[in-house]
Amino acid sequence: MNKRRKSAEPKVQDEQPLLPTPAGLLEVDGAAQWLGVSRAKLFELMRDEQDFPVIRITERLIRFDPNSLYRWALKRQQVS
Repeated sequence: MNKRRKSAEPKVQDEQPLLPTPAGLLEVDGAAQWLGVSRAKLFELMRDEQDFPVIRITERLIRFDPNSLYRWALKRQQVS
């Protein structure tokens, strides 16, 4: 009986590392503070950036996942 061993290489799910799962979602003020921008700039990013990660619970109630904000920010990072 010839059994093959499974490959020891881990499967890569995403190129970017994930932060530990947050205890909760961020509100507008928390997301703005996390990104280091004003509330006005946060709303501007939501309006102008098609891929900005926002969780819309109702029409007026929104939250943000810190892991999604981190991945979004890394995509925009410019290395010189």
